[in-house]
Amino acid sequence: EADGALPAPDVIPAPDITVPDPVVPVGPPEKRGRRRGRRSREVFVENLPTQALVLADRLHSSPYGRRMRSTLQQRRAEAQALEARTTLDFALKLGETMFSFGAASLDVETSIIVATQAYGILETEVDLTNQSISLNYAPDSSRGEAPFTLQRVVRSSSVNFEGLVAVHRLVEEIAAGEVDRAEAQRRLVEIRHQPKPFPAVFEVLFSGVFVACFVPFIGGTWTGAALGMVSTWLVFWLKVQADKARFPEIFSTMFGAITATVIALMAHALDLPVNPALVIAGGIMMLLPTARFVTAVQDAIHGFPVTAAGRFLSALLVFAGVMAGIMIAVGIGDLVGFEQLDLAEAGTLSYPPLLLLGLVMAAGMADAVVEQSRWPQILACGLVSGAGFGAYLAAQQIGVSDRLVPAVAAAAVGFLGRLVAQRLAAPALVIVLPSMLFLLPGLTMFRSVYGFTVETGATLLGVEGLFNAAVIVVAIAAGVAFGNTLAKPITDRMGTLLPTELVMHQRG
Repeated sequence: EADGALPAPDVIPAPDITVPDPVVPVGPPEKRGRRRGRRSREVFVENLPTQALVLADRLHSSPYGRRMRSTLQQRRAEAQALEARTTLDFALKLGETMFSFGAASLDVETSIIVATQAYGILETEVDLTNQSISLNYAPDSSRGEAPFTLQRVVRSSSVNFEGLVAVHRLVEEIAAGEVDRAEAQRRLVEIRHQPKPFPAVFEVLFSGVFVACFVPFIGGTWTGAALGMVSTWLVFWLKVQADKARFPEIFSTMFGAITATVIALMAHALDLPVNPALVIAGGIMMLLPTARFVTAVQDAIHGFPVTAAGRFLSALLVFAGVMAGIMIAVGIGDLVGFEQLDLAEAGTLSYPPLLLLGLVMAAGMADAVVEQSRWPQILACGLVSGAGFGAYLAAQQIGVSDRLVPAVAAAAVGFLGRLVAQRLAAPALVIVLPSMLFLLPGLTMFRSVYGFTVETGATLLGVEGLFNAAVIVVAIAAGVAFGNTLAKPITDRMGTLLPTELVMHQRG
């Protein structure tokens, strides 16, 4: 100490550079000497990253899996992204946009994973519920970064399949490493502010067209089809007004069901050649949440039980609103003096298969317009729905059970829908949902619940009908998911119809 030397520190600080652990051989040592033609028996163990690889495995069955594998290999050796908060904010806004446009939970989760992994934020977990998105960022503690969680609640939605297609193409380019984060943020803002391809009046008009095609398909007359179309226009107008007045969905749906039922009762009182039950079924077809039931089952299949439960509950509330509206209208009819009718009566008319095929294709294209798709997707929906109806007839001809026939047709729709969507650079939901509506047991559910609530003498038949309808819905959802899975090996080797440059610069 006399020469001025500093005392040695008690703890030696760790160096800034982390040296990886050496590779450790496992097993008995190999004997020395040259041995030709024999493989080494040493097995090496090294510490591999787990978080990023496990999260990226969720992309295996998605349209982005092949692109992301090459992108991650290129970025794995690069430095960790510095602005994690900005990237996670972008991923949250991306997921919120997809949810509000009507995307399924699996598509939302997949797109969020693509955005976080492609921009270097590897240590992220995604959690989805019925209307909220949570991102948990848990970096390695050795880097000195604090973990945090971001959450966004989706409080409003407006189905916009064209916007969903634009988001899908943006995510494809992110997965391929063709868009940096700043450009992706700018593109997402453009997509969120881009107007829908059709004005709101088109949604109302083509909803009526869909019902006009649906009523003859279930055995109604052409007069009933025209009356159902007019009824749908009034129902939709009334529902839009109720939504503007901020009524809950259950009440706006109830008002629409009251309107459809009163119109059918008045038509029967005027001796019009219509079946009131089919007119009501057509008038409330666009209100029935059967498509939401199918989406809920698919969420449950893909591992989103909380989201599936939320969708089931919201669908049940909407269905309760429909049935409450019918019961109120029937009660009003009894007070006024209308003749009591059996509103669970099935249709008796039948039409040639070719005519039914044309009706199914027209209905699929009409619903694609309602969902705000553009013409390439609209035409694709018509073709896929026609192919699905062909599979439906073929399954009936070979003697498949009535409960399994919709599943066979749904598998065909899911298979062809993913192939066509891949060629059009669109998510499969945009093609599959409008193409499978003719399979949904909306009339069966209506008749069953009517017998269960209004016609108290047919309670057991109503319960049996509800069970059969639930089985059909589950079969349709499982069939679509199965067909989608069967198409994956083919789509992995397919390209898109639009070149990347056209996709990047296409607007409107």
